Amino acid sequence: MSSSLDTLGSIPLAIAAVALLLAAASGAGGWLTPTVVVSRRQQWESTLLRTVVGLNLVGMAGMVLGMTGALGNGRSVWLLVALALPRYITAARWRWKQRLTEWPVRRWQRPSWGDAAFGLLAFVTLGPALCYPTGWDEMVYHGVLPRRWLAEGYPAVYRDLPYSGFPSFGEVLFWLLAPIEALIAPRLLIWVSWMLGLLVLAALLRRQGAGRFANFIACCFAASPAVLMISANCYVESLLMMNVAALLLAAIHFRHRGGALVLGVLAGGGAAIKLTGLVVVALPCLWWLGTALASRRQATHSLRMGLMATGTAIVVSLPFYLRPWQETGNPCYPFLADWFTTDLNTMAMSRFHHTIGDFGFGVRSLETFFAAPLLLGFQDQLYDGGFGWQWFIVLGLAALVLVSMRRHPGRRIAIWPAATAAALYVAWYCTAQQGRFAVPMAAAAVCVAATGLRQFARPMQRALLGAFGIATAISLPWPTAGYYAASWETVAGHWTWADGLNDATRGKYLPLIKAIDQHTPAEAQLLLVLEHRLLYMPRSAQIGTPFFQEAWLMPPRDFVTAERLIAQLQQGGITHLVIAKSPVGPDWSPAYWEQSQPIFQGITASLQAGQLSMVWESEDHLLIAVLPQEQR
Repeated sequence: MSSSLDTLGSIPLAIAAVALLLAAASGAGGWLTPTVVVSRRQQWESTLLRTVVGLNLVGMAGMVLGMTGALGNGRSVWLLVALALPRYITAARWRWKQRLTEWPVRRWQRPSWGDAAFGLLAFVTLGPALCYPTGWDEMVYHGVLPRRWLAEGYPAVYRDLPYSGFPSFGEVLFWLLAPIEALIAPRLLIWVSWMLGLLVLAALLRRQGAGRFANFIACCFAASPAVLMISANCYVESLLMMNVAALLLAAIHFRHRGGALVLGVLAGGGAAIKLTGLVVVALPCLWWLGTALASRRQATHSLRMGLMATGTAIVVSLPFYLRPWQETGNPCYPFLADWFTTDLNTMAMSRFHHTIGDFGFGVRSLETFFAAPLLLGFQDQLYDGGFGWQWFIVLGLAALVLVSMRRHPGRRIAIWPAATAAALYVAWYCTAQQGRFAVPMAAAAVCVAATGLRQFARPMQRALLGAFGIATAISLPWPTAGYYAASWETVAGHWTWADGLNDATRGKYLPLIKAIDQHTPAEAQLLLVLEHRLLYMPRSAQIGTPFFQEAWLMPPRDFVTAERLIAQLQQGGITHLVIAKSPVGPDWSPAYWEQSQPIFQGITASLQAGQLSMVWESEDHLLIAVLPQEQR
């Protein structure tokens, strides 16, 4: 089993897949951004924005074509090639003509210490991006859906895996890569998006007043625990941070019709990532509204552009919500089911997901609404990640900018990122309060703080940046340093991929995978209860935990008897049950444990009646066979 695990993924193919996607993004983005980016001075920012806008357009094209079945049988590769080729053929012709007419001499510039910090950050964080996925969300759905969709031929919604009903912009990009490489490529793409977001943020900080310190500030922000966390996993907050930062930067460049389209694409892409990204749709309209209030002469034009940007955002994000609506009748599946159905099982499942979303992180009260920005600096356990002690310097500078804005009109450039940060903060506070979900808000707040550096003399600026660096060093998640070192050791071949997976899952998951491989036939159909990690299952598997999903064993009280339980398993073609002895991972709530007990009573009764047979047992899991009628 270990040897087969080691052949599941390929680093060279993952790099090739992500490179092709970036080429396609540059090609798709090139159709839109040249109408608004023409200055040589803005070449670097133009390249970044073109790539980010293009990623959103590629994702939308993948979803629209995917829903029609046009990308089945690996045809997504041809979509990427078709998007990449025209741009690069045109670019190659232009560069060849330029070389024939003039040979530009570029003066070599010594990298600054900010550039060195960026390079070190990229090197350290790249290790995990080249490794097998081992995080909970990756193994439950981020890495599972691209493979299922590749087999299905389109981005389906699965009732046993409710997370497949999310807007799923990130998962659609993973699916487009899947014909080339489906295991490592999603992680690598998220890391690339994370780096793109930081590079866009650095460019934005430079314009906001950070100057040559922009790279250093961006690296200090990236080194905070919550931001580092989203780089080392398939967390789609990296995509959301990238889009929000690009939207802030694009608003500086674009003030006419083409700019409204660009802002709309970025906002729509943000809303397509996850439900909590819906607030991003309102940001372009907020920008144009502020422009209208600042200049009454252009109020009509500004409001028209705001409506155009918001309309574009809705068009871009709509396919991602139409998909679950068509397949389940609920565009927000698995949430808000009470609004769209009267089915009791579906509503119970939806309430369960609302419960686990609110369980365990954050506190809601009038006091914490104002205190949470401070608590995010040091209460890592309360929010499952924070922004380190450097966050207090960011908040202090941001507050100084906002208080002194009336006396210093030049600081009004901070209004747009401040309004963005406020909108994102309110949305974060009213939904799941995890630190990583607040990363886009924090990125906007850092832009506000950068404006405050302008008012200080050079010695004071250096002192502040020194304090920023010291606070960052103190706040680094040093206990996880071994994770980055082990990742690079695994990439270098010092450890096998199976060793890395076993270590990351604390020795409790790999024995189960080996037991399934040894004790079940190749055609076995597994149903997992209280264990949701599907990614490395060597057999076809579905999740059967009651309340987490609605396809199996719902409601639990109906399956307290052996007859009802066995009847559903046989009807669904299930040959084996995989049961965790206690709930595993974060997708559980103690309030639902008692309501699920009838299921386990039914399993016990079936074992006693000889309708189920224990195949394998460990300290953490059970593997149970559903016996055919003739063997009972």
